[in-house]
Amino acid sequence: MDDTPHRPDLRVALLLAPEFSALPLAGFLDTLRHAADEADRSRPIYCAWTILSHDTAPIRSSASVAMVPHAVMDLDDVDYDYVLVHAGRLEGLPLTPVAYLVYLRRAAALGVPLIGLDSGSFLLAEAGLLDGYRACVHWRHRRDFQARFPRCRADTGSLYVTDRDRITCPGGTAAIDLAVDLITRHCGRSRAMKGMADLLVDEPRGAHHQVRSYREGHDVDADPRLQRAVAQMRAHLAGPVSIARLAGACGASERQLNRLFQRHYGQSPARFWRRMRLDHAAWRLVNSHHSVERIAAECGFADASHLSTTFRRTFGCTPRQYRRGRGSAAGS
Repeated sequence: MDDTPHRPDLRVALLLAPEFSALPLAGFLDTLRHAADEADRSRPIYCAWTILSHDTAPIRSSASVAMVPHAVMDLDDVDYDYVLVHAGRLEGLPLTPVAYLVYLRRAAALGVPLIGLDSGSFLLAEAGLLDGYRACVHWRHRRDFQARFPRCRADTGSLYVTDRDRITCPGGTAAIDLAVDLITRHCGRSRAMKGMADLLVDEPRGAHHQVRSYREGHDVDADPRLQRAVAQMRAHLAGPVSIARLAGACGASERQLNRLFQRHYGQSPARFWRRMRLDHAAWRLVNSHHSVERIAAECGFADASHLSTTFRRTFGCTPRQYRRGRGSAAGS
């Protein structure tokens, strides 16, 4: 029997910048961890990961949770399938040790594929390693990224982008999809599916999957006042906030805001907001056990009767009929 230790099929080095986001890191690592072994034993047999830094001091995340590096970076030891640099809040980027950029350049010179996770793409670009590449960045950061790094083309909307030997991912739960892709490439689909099943993820989303919440109102090319207005609408579904007050909070007059919505969405701010509230009410009807009365209050309607009248006009049925019909479809 061969007792030679198995070399993992997928080996990733991770550089964590100060203020890194905890969610993408946890999603990425746990997907690898579950796929790396049988059952829930968590041994790094098929996948292995190493957190590197310039020293062994803990690195604080944006949620004030610290991670302790496994090892100190060694420019003579870059034996990994990927080197991933992960960041989060842009305010933490200036605190990133220069040694990170040196290590990334060394890995690139040796032909090791690089991954920029969340605002880690900013650090790849800062190191000059995204010139001439496409980079997938978070929609909030696109303008900032493009202004800082005009030699790189910033994309938004996808879960991640692979451009030759560079992979960029805007973070969030997209880090799980990225990990699934890497595991599939190196370890096979069945092992990738194991990682997903253990995380209770139903199915993989392709790189070009369009997130619904991004499609509905997060247009980075839209006027910033329009972006702020949509964000304010989402934050105040229960209301009551007048359109005039909303416009003032977004740095526009009521007339200017109306023109922006007509030009971009083909409808008035009030109508757009009403449909947003109705869509949220429909989601709550199927995904909660709350009464129609309570959902009406949550979504800014005067009472259940007001919600029912508006709901029927839009969806062709009452809230209770919608709940029964969608509940039956979900259970079938």
